[in-house]
Amino acid sequence: MRIDTLFLNAEVYNVFIRRWTGLDVAVLKGRILHTGNASDHDFQPDRIVECGGRPLIPGLIDIHLHIESSLCAPEAFGHAVLSRGVTTVVSEPHEIANVFGLDGIEEMIRVSSGSPIDIFYGVPSSVPSTSAEQETTGGIIMPEDAVKLFRKYPEVICLGEVMNFTSLARMEAGRTAEMIATVRNAYPLAAIEGHCPSIRDLELAKVLYAGVDSDHCLQDPEGMKQRFENGMFVEIQEKSLSKEIVQILKDGSSEGLYCFVTDDVPPDILIRDGHLDFIVRKALKMGLPLGHAVTASSWAPARRMGFRDRGAVSPGKLADLLLLEDDSSDFQIRKIFRRGEEVNFGIQPVTTGRLHSQFGKRFKASLHLNENDIREDMFILSPPNAGSTVRILTMEKNRENTYTRESSIELPLRNDRVIWEHSNGNLVLVVDRYSGDAGFARGFITGCYFRDGAVATSYAHDHHNLLAAGDNPGDMETAMKWVIRNQGGICVVSNGEIQASMALPVGGILSEEPMEILSDEVEGIVGSMRLLGFEHRNPLMSFSTLTLPVSPDIKITDRGIFRTGDGSLQNLFLPVSQSLNHR
Repeated sequence: MRIDTLFLNAEVYNVFIRRWTGLDVAVLKGRILHTGNASDHDFQPDRIVECGGRPLIPGLIDIHLHIESSLCAPEAFGHAVLSRGVTTVVSEPHEIANVFGLDGIEEMIRVSSGSPIDIFYGVPSSVPSTSAEQETTGGIIMPEDAVKLFRKYPEVICLGEVMNFTSLARMEAGRTAEMIATVRNAYPLAAIEGHCPSIRDLELAKVLYAGVDSDHCLQDPEGMKQRFENGMFVEIQEKSLSKEIVQILKDGSSEGLYCFVTDDVPPDILIRDGHLDFIVRKALKMGLPLGHAVTASSWAPARRMGFRDRGAVSPGKLADLLLLEDDSSDFQIRKIFRRGEEVNFGIQPVTTGRLHSQFGKRFKASLHLNENDIREDMFILSPPNAGSTVRILTMEKNRENTYTRESSIELPLRNDRVIWEHSNGNLVLVVDRYSGDAGFARGFITGCYFRDGAVATSYAHDHHNLLAAGDNPGDMETAMKWVIRNQGGICVVSNGEIQASMALPVGGILSEEPMEILSDEVEGIVGSMRLLGFEHRNPLMSFSTLTLPVSPDIKITDRGIFRTGDGSLQNLFLPVSQSLNHR
């Protein structure tokens, strides 16, 4: 029998019976035809791949990520992650949906056509992430939009993460509940993805009751156990991989009930450390058996999304395969195959001029601001009551993740104005970039903050209004005006001089440059942020999620300071006598 490729002497993990087996794998027309002993059959292959007893595993499948977090167009993104063994992704484009609405999602799908990997999409369920009264966005996704996308595009396969978990826990009627009900009724087999940080017991049960049966947020052991016990599928990010979590996973009882996901990986980390392969590698180093890791990065995510054609080395499945090196403990990939064809590791990175499909012109003019919109009064804090000092509510940043907590700082007053410059914190501004009226809100951060400088960006989760923070008005203004002039991007300024910058002209959140160039630019941005004193394991993500009002505990939008727990807007000024204990 003529076949295309015969893999000889491979070590394959059978995800169905959870056992490693030495066998041969026959591939025909991009799919696996047979696994077993090839000498028992008269195969006549066009090519033979000698595996030498090395592990042959399915291509990695990442079912929860946002391509926009790479700051890269989908095609160039695909080239970058394929070199890391990722052959299938499910992206949830709520970032570009917040900027352009339904049109942004459809354009994202269109420009994905040239990608060398399979890109599927989830319908953004939470655009805006809270409500139009609590944050301004460039688009709103309604239930009827979800149905339209499911019907029109075979690439659309699930409902993306339901961020407004507080409304589900309160069992409120509204857009979130309507979105879930609409999708469940029209497409009952579609997965409904969740975002429910830290909730347990009855609140968790209410989220499951509403139809949301997965969670990708930061987990602790007790929260993980409760999710497994209640049948919730857990999508584990790198930040959730602790010794205690891995210990729970090692006994095998939860195999198939969880998978690994990346969620948000900026280009510098992707190029330096890797993508989904990095998480697998970390899990292995922490003691997770390779077989469990194979299941968690292929078969389990495939089952979660209803992929019947991939995720295992078995007959009928796509021949998206990875051949590992002899010592698989550090998950070094020797060869990558797509549909049975070997991928050249030495392939040149895709460049802007070589993209098969680029974003249309109208997607590169999305900041409805001009430099005159940045006014002196934005930087003046005038408290309601006179005195010698004022107490200000602050968002105290966690140095390890994107969470914040409520705190406060006492600052001096002079001529009824707060002297915030060069204090132990930063003024934060968020300016509406969509409506044309340049409305804005002020906040204050402590914990991680900039000294002798400022940073501004239009990449600010999820509404992507113009965000700036700094310790003096001059540097903040310079950074903000640079972003406006360039129709989006990130700019770091110190003592009036631009230290690092990168343009993000597509929606103010994406570039069409290759990942390698973006990696260098982000390294410059991150390095400059750290030189200004912003010490964090992932400075860019930490800063850009200051505006994410569904991430604990307190964030800021263009409408004001937002408490995640109860969905309320908070006053910046506190009574002088009120010193907040951390909530």
